Amino acid sequence: MVEKIRCLVVDDEKLAQEVMIHHISKFEVLELACVCSNVFELISFLNRDKEIELIFLDIKMPEISGTEFVNLFRNPPAIIYTTAFSQYALDAFDHNALDYLLKPISLERFTKAVQKAQLFLTPFKNTVPILNETVNESFYVKSDRKLVKIDPDEILYIEGMRNYVCLYLETQKVIVHGTLTAVEEQLKHYKQIIRVHKSFFVNINKLKFVEQHVITLTNSKNIPIGLQYRPQVYKKLKVI
Repeated sequence: MVEKIRCLVVDDEKLAQEVMIHHISKFEVLELACVCSNVFELISFLNRDKEIELIFLDIKMPEISGTEFVNLFRNPPAIIYTTAFSQYALDAFDHNALDYLLKPISLERFTKAVQKAQLFLTPFKNTVPILNETVNESFYVKSDRKLVKIDPDEILYIEGMRNYVCLYLETQKVIVHGTLTAVEEQLKHYKQIIRVHKSFFVNINKLKFVEQHVITLTNSKNIPIGLQYRPQVYKKLKVI
């Protein structure tokens, strides 16, 4: 079964919307969630749907441009810009564009952009274990177009934010595209790292104390224990 990438099309031109809908329909990996005509519709939809991973975003639109949207919206999904104006390319990449498609967009060029999106949005599916049999083996994640080695013993906690995941280590913070569900699948063999909240995993070896269902880690960070996770957390802690 192909894991879908939920995406949006944002363009104020009907013909451009139809071209993008056609191209997206050719890819099983893409799931088109909505077509928006302006940035206001886009923001409204993102506030309702937290599972969007990719936006095909026109740059030149009335009132608010595509690049201005990135400055307005905290932690936006990955963005592939579309435009009929080549002069916007540099500005687009300054705003961390995943790719830049110049209209009219051919299916061949669109295919390359989708392939780039797949590589960028599946960092945990592409982790590279060193030894499969070792419980505390290191693994790699894609961050800022690099493969970063992660030692699970150095993980303090992991936080999920929409389509981003932050791994807080003893010496650094690593941000990757992905979901906590994908993280959970990758970390299931690391017994010391457990989910304690819908937005957090913690390394129980870094736990300092627990008070009123709040974990305090060795770095003094406080992490709440979600109600549904409390039974398994306290069982794992072997509370006497």
